[in-house]
Amino acid sequence: MGSKRKKRKADDNCSPENSRDVDSPDSDSSMDEDKYKVFKIDNYCRQYPEDGGNFEYIVIYESTDTRPLGDRDLMSLGACLKRQSKGIKRFKRINKYKVGAIFERPGLANIALNNTKVQKDLHVKATIPATLTEITGVIKNVPIYMSNKSIYNGISSSRDVVSVRRFMRRSRDEDGNTSFLPTQSVAITFACPTLPTNVHINSWYFEVSAYTPPVTQCLKCLRYGHIGKFCKNTQRCSICGENHHFKDCTKNSTEAVCLHCNGNHIAISAECPIKKKKIQENKIKHKTVPFSSLFNEKSFPSLNTKTKPTDNINTLLQNDDFLKLIIASVIKIISVNKTDDSPLNSEGIKNIILDTFKISSTNTN
Repeated sequence: MGSKRKKRKADDNCSPENSRDVDSPDSDSSMDEDKYKVFKIDNYCRQYPEDGGNFEYIVIYESTDTRPLGDRDLMSLGACLKRQSKGIKRFKRINKYKVGAIFERPGLANIALNNTKVQKDLHVKATIPATLTEITGVIKNVPIYMSNKSIYNGISSSRDVVSVRRFMRRSRDEDGNTSFLPTQSVAITFACPTLPTNVHINSWYFEVSAYTPPVTQCLKCLRYGHIGKFCKNTQRCSICGENHHFKDCTKNSTEAVCLHCNGNHIAISAECPIKKKKIQENKIKHKTVPFSSLFNEKSFPSLNTKTKPTDNINTLLQNDDFLKLIIASVIKIISVNKTDDSPLNSEGIKNIILDTFKISSTNTN
């Protein structure tokens, strides 16, 4: 009896310090170097859901040897893939390293993804774009003593969680040494194309907001849209713009000339007006927009007093693209309702419809 009372007393004396030992068996209370490492679930492979609601399913094939796919006989490659994989509607060249195969059904695309023998024989690897099967959201006010792993272990969500990553803030001390400090914002990637409105961590409610990825800029050639790992361009200096590494530059930062705007700053500076424009465009691109703003005035006939409401509805129903989007939304709603533990509400249905029309609008552009 005495031991039980003592245990209850310890439990009643709850504080953040005490709760760390309870909630964090993976050494959250220690300064483990892997504490803030991106946590990803083991053996995860992207696949299309059977009731995805898309009209075509693309599988990306990339060369695994030194020779780019663009240097091969693409006609022979396509013929081999069609012999070994069912349901391929057509192919398209993405770049000289990648080609895409569009499948009729999600199950056939998933089979092609898992056909390692064909990939080995043809010296290619198969993947599907993350944007078609995953989505990332952000939650805030997560205690910094929690590791990414303990956050994942404590998450309860209507969607499967793929990875957890805490945002880190760059900091410099008086000696100029750089370190990264944890923030209370955490990015969560879900294995679905629609973002849930909330998650629970250890029974605490967290609202999920849309994630806007940073602008991609190559640190080798300093251009936008790719990273240095895949860059084949010439090295450029971020200080003077010449063909050498910035560490070999004889000029200091006060003499910098931006490669993009000729301003007095380095080419990767956030003060660059070109970069500011790219950041603004990126925010607009990933912003969740109202349903009405997905279309312009030319998309559908305007309403007028001489036209009956039923006439406008009939016009919409005769539009094949509009009907396809409605059907895709219904399929997604049915799929989510089957797989989710929580009942589907009007807000969830609205988000699915908005997401379907937003994806369609992005693909059209």
